[in-house]
Amino acid sequence: MGLKEELAQEMEVTRQKFHHLLDSVPEASYLHPSHNPEWTVGEVLLHIAIGMNLIHYEVWLTLYARSSLQVGLKLIPPKLLNLINAGFARRGRRITRQTLIKTYEAGHAGLTSDLKRLQEADLSRSVYVPADLEIIISGDVSIERLFRHVMIHFEAHLEQIMGTMD
Repeated sequence: MGLKEELAQEMEVTRQKFHHLLDSVPEASYLHPSHNPEWTVGEVLLHIAIGMNLIHYEVWLTLYARSSLQVGLKLIPPKLLNLINAGFARRGRRITRQTLIKTYEAGHAGLTSDLKRLQEADLSRSVYVPADLEIIISGDVSIERLFRHVMIHFEAHLEQIMGTMD
């Protein structure tokens, strides 16, 4: 199995886990606090779903606007990034299972399309992400690592949700 196939399989497994998670969390629980002290369960779920679209955009930026992305990453204060991140998860509308599925699937489709179009050599293209900007993914971040971040990001936030279901 080649690297692209391995990444596609990893994304599909994560997709299935996301759907299983949605099946196991009642919508009534979306308003409950998560183990992320600032966010509800629904907001964490939406953050995971939106993350797929953001990773799709980061892949595009790394491929076609690497210099601009690199400058932007150096200029963005971490507090501003956290405010923007939280703002997307708290868009003021009711979070539903259907909204989460639609959002996640759009990002998954975009990433799947990206992966099909990429050459294996493209997977090594990278940008440097400062550690104070992003805790989970920092340092020299290749496109391969962005695809792997789909699973890592999901698993990190899964703990924040499942701990509330006890």
